[in-house]
Amino acid sequence: MLSKLEFNIPDACCDEHGKTGQRASRGSRRNWNLPVGTIIFFACFYLYVWLFIEPCLIYHDHNFGTFIDYQAFSVDWGFLKSSLSHPCGVVEYIGGFLSQLYYFSWLGALIATAVAFSLYIATRTLIKRLTLRHPPGYGGQAGQALKLICYIPPVMLLMIHNLYDNQLTAFIALLAALWFTVAYEKMTVRSSVARVVVFLVEFFLLYYIAGGASFIFALLATIYELFSGRRKILSVLFLTITIGTYLAIRYIFVDLETEIIPLSLFGAPLGYDTRLIVICIYFFFPLALFVVGLWGWKSKVKSKKLKVKSKKSGVWRFSQNNKAAWIIETTLPTLILAICLFASFDGTKKKLMQVDYFASKGMWPEVLQKARQIQPELYDDFCIHDINRALYYTGRLGDEMFSYPQRFSALLLTNIGTKTLSGKVLMKNSRFFLELGLIGSAEKDAFEFTEIVGNSPLILEQLAKIKMAKGQIKTAKVFLKALSKDLIFGYRGRQWLRQIETDPELANDKTIQYMRSVACKKDNVHFKFDADAFFHQLLDKNKNNKMAFEFMMAFYLLTGQTGKIVENIGYLNEMGYERLPQHYEEAIVIYIMGTGGKEIDLHGWKLRPETITQGAEFSRIYALNKHNIQNARDALISNFGKSYFFYYIFERPKIIK
Repeated sequence: MLSKLEFNIPDACCDEHGKTGQRASRGSRRNWNLPVGTIIFFACFYLYVWLFIEPCLIYHDHNFGTFIDYQAFSVDWGFLKSSLSHPCGVVEYIGGFLSQLYYFSWLGALIATAVAFSLYIATRTLIKRLTLRHPPGYGGQAGQALKLICYIPPVMLLMIHNLYDNQLTAFIALLAALWFTVAYEKMTVRSSVARVVVFLVEFFLLYYIAGGASFIFALLATIYELFSGRRKILSVLFLTITIGTYLAIRYIFVDLETEIIPLSLFGAPLGYDTRLIVICIYFFFPLALFVVGLWGWKSKVKSKKLKVKSKKSGVWRFSQNNKAAWIIETTLPTLILAICLFASFDGTKKKLMQVDYFASKGMWPEVLQKARQIQPELYDDFCIHDINRALYYTGRLGDEMFSYPQRFSALLLTNIGTKTLSGKVLMKNSRFFLELGLIGSAEKDAFEFTEIVGNSPLILEQLAKIKMAKGQIKTAKVFLKALSKDLIFGYRGRQWLRQIETDPELANDKTIQYMRSVACKKDNVHFKFDADAFFHQLLDKNKNNKMAFEFMMAFYLLTGQTGKIVENIGYLNEMGYERLPQHYEEAIVIYIMGTGGKEIDLHGWKLRPETITQGAEFSRIYALNKHNIQNARDALISNFGKSYFFYYIFERPKIIK
């Protein structure tokens, strides 16, 4: 029959009174049906994560400092030994390893799907084990509802990925707790003393392996003994042990404390927060099993009058023998998945992350292409900062800067420093300052990043480059050796180390030599600074520092200092410009108009007639509508919205005007 595929899973046979029966013969196995709808569900799950979410973006976001809880991982015995030396270290090691593989989107999607499928099977197994203890009449429509419950954990996992997080460590810990519970429930020992011993062994072993997830196992075992094993004394004892152990670890043996689910999150506001979803999924299992057990207990009371008609009646059935039920069973899980994805997915967030991802790899045309797909009002400062860098590296900053939304704080990423984003600010500033030549400031921000986020491979390479640019090769090798132990970027560390062996001073490396050529000896950066001193110290070190020049001019444009544009126009000759950039011309026209046509020295450069004409036309239309700013804006935006004329009048920060 096409409505289900059969997998033979060994199981224990149990009678309706809760007593464990004899195992079937070695050749016989209980059929476990996997519906076609389940296969479709997880196939869609994999394709969606791989092709739509793109796990490589999750890997990038975690390594770039967006999340404070960066999951470090290193392929050396020291890291393994350290991981195994404390509770929860086992799943932290496994979770850290699997998180690295998100660098490859297809592999990250496969891991996510495997974890989701394991959650589904664990949920199905636990509920099935509980329902097998109840008499006939407990299936039917109830079975259909129970089947849908099994899809809740995978859907919640996918919602977390929809928010570009994975929380693999927490989910692996949860899976360990679930399968320890399955092992406990399948135990054939009937002696209460023996069951207590097994419970304690599993409980404390699981605490070492998975930390706080062991308390989920304890709750599930308590529920199982209450409803299925009918050992109420054991359930009370297990609950007492669970609470006592928690209090002892929390207040006495504090060195052993580990929190897979930080307790502080219970006070967090409701919303699509990934950790809140993790909390929900952790407590979903005790709640679901308690409801199923209570439901089964009530059903048992009502079904005492029913007679057993078949030996197969105790098997949990999901399928109805009719076409309509098959259609519902096949399509409903995927439909629920689609609805949840639609409700939780943030398309703009993905595009902003793609801009950040492309910028980190120096894929500047892709940065601009992706940025054009975002609504201008949704740009954040990080996106604008990356756009400006992309415009610089593609030679268009002076011509197209105001084709995109601009904010003063985005140019140098000033006034951004929330706890959630501070790691990302530090990483971006460190890279930007190193490109400008502010090596000391780049180093300072890089070290602050390690204190807040951790030793991600990106920051290890950044610190190594800084030390190489400063000529501190021995120190650089320390960071490169640490980088070489990274699972994904280890090859970069090894390449740099080989290069140092053949060229100890890196005299033949163009990147390092450029950094040295633009590096300032004193580069203390403060966000309330003298712009002239800030940029001119870079230009004094190297008059060909084109990046420092163009960002200085961008600063003057953003702040409306057209006079400064005129004063520094001479640098264009020294840097080999072939023409005046469009926005510089527009700023000069504004300056001339503002000074009543005062004669100025443009160091041999001439304004194009069309720019002068556009300035005059802009001034004329604005004069006609200046008594109503909104009317003036509406009249000018279609033809001048991407010009500096428009920005200067309508978009400049109010404190500058």
